[in-house]
Parts: sequence; C-alpha cells; structure tokens
Amino acid sequence: MQKKGSERSVSAFNNELKLKGFNAFQIEDDSNGVRSYSRKDFYKICLTTGESIINYAERSYDMKGTILFFANPNVAYSWETISRTYVGYTCLFSEDFYKPSDRTESLQHSPLFKVGGTPIFHISEEKREFLNGIFRNMIAEQSTSYAFKDDLIRNYINLIIHEALKLQPADEFDQVKNAAHRITNVFLELLERQFPVEGSDRPLQLRTAQDYATNLEQ
Repeated sequence: MQKKGSERSVSAFNNELKLKGFNAFQIEDDSNGVRSYSRKDFYKICLTTGESIINYAERSYDMKGTILFFANPNVAYSWETISRTYVGYTCLFSEDFYKPSDRTESLQHSPLFKVGGTPIFHISEEKREFLNGIFRNMIAEQSTSYAFKDDLIRNYINLIIHEALKLQPADEFDQVKNAAHRITNVFLELLERQFPVEGSDRPLQLRTAQDYATNLEQ
C-alpha cells in the first residue's frame, strides 16, 4: 500500500507536471522510478540500466543493459522491473510543450512515437554517458530562471530523438509466448490510468469493456 507521504509527493509532482508541461528526474536504485507518476497523457523518454520486461502494444520485450524507451500516450504499455538495481533518467512532456507553434511537426508523426513503431533501443556505454549528460542538463535547466529555458529543453529533447533515429530499434520481442501476460499487465496499466479522477475537465476516458478492448488491440 502506498504511504500518504508518497501519495502527496506524487500529487505534487503531477500538479507541477500539469503546470509546466515538462519534468525530468533521475531514477536511483528505485524499481518503481519509471512509474512514479499518475498522469499518463504525457509523452515519455526513459534512459535506464537494469533488467526489465516492457509490454508495449502487441509485443513483450525482455530487456537487459541500458535502453532508451519512447512512450506514446496513445499506446498502452506496462513496465516490469526485474533487477533489484534499476537506474537512469526519465523526462515527461506534453505535446503542447513540445509543439509551441504550428510549424513544429506533431509527435504523432515521429517514427519514435507513432503507433505501430518499435520505440526501444539498445544503448552502448559510450552513448549512455553522452545521453546521461543531456538528461542531467535538462534536470538542471528546469530549475533555472532563464527566460528561454523551454526552448533549450526542447532542443535537448530533439537531440535525444535524433540520437535514437541513428540507432536500430530492438527486435527481440516475444509476440505469442507472453501474450496473456502482456494483456493482463497492459489492462492493469489502462485501469490505473483512469484514477485518481483529477477534475471535471479530466473525466474517465475508458468506460466500457469495448473501450478497454480497443486500447489493448493497438
């Protein structure tokens, strides 16, 4: 059961995320670090080192080592950490934050975030150090009073995206063997996304069994 102090911490994190449209943080020896927020309408980039199983759309990935993962709010996924030590960085951002003008391409058209893509990449130790530096810069920048820090953070996000586009997506997924396990975990994740209801402007998005089935088929 989640402690009240932890609940308040998550609530404060979500309020700040909603206000700013962006947040980056470090995961330190915390198996729950990749899932420590309840707002699931944000895009997400994770750089993590450890062992985990990622159930994404119709596929399950058993990942070891360092990976770069791009989460799309339009695709249900679940993340199970296996190793006791799991470290890295995460950044969350809204489409409105990333797309300040009509000239900016929608994230839904990006090969990393589009439905049907493979948003997981193996990262070498050399590349890990480089990406670690970008995440550290984003974390430091979000606390400054620099007038153009949002533009700078968007440039950091774009740099991560371009680095990923140079890489070959992971392809070691198991589509059949883990199907029941994947569906169960993704269903629980979809259910968790619905609560808590944060206000009348954010009603339940999934109300019927068909709503859940449609999302599970993506």
